[in-house]
Amino acid sequence: MKLVSGTKLMMTVDDEKNEIKLTPFLGSEAKPVQMRIAMADTQGALAKIAAVIGDMGINLLYEEAHVVRKGVQAEWLVIADLATMKENLSSDQIVERIKASKVALDVEIQKYD
Repeated sequence: MKLVSGTKLMMTVDDEKNEIKLTPFLGSEAKPVQMRIAMADTQGALAKIAAVIGDMGINLLYEEAHVVRKGVQAEWLVIADLATMKENLSSDQIVERIKASKVALDVEIQKYD
C-alpha cells in the first residue's frame, strides 16, 4: 500500500475470515464527518435528504440505512467529505438545511480528526 502521511483509511472487519481490511479513501485535504440522520420512514424520504446533501456539494463516501420502526422512523448513517462543499457551511447550517427537507427528524454530525 502506498500511503502518505495524513491519508484517511476505512477499516472493514470480516468476522468469518478473521480479517481486517484497510482501504485508503481520503487524502490529507479531506474534511470527513459522520452524519446520523433520523427520518420519517416514508417513500422517498432518503432521496429527499440525499438531494439536499448533494445540492450542498457534500461527497458521500459510505452509507447504510435501516428501518427503526416500520412506517414511522428510519435511520441513515453517512460518512461524508465536507471538503467538496459549494459553500463554507458550519455543521449547524448543514443540519438546518437537512431538517428543512421536512422528512429529517434529527441530524447529528460528528467530525473526524
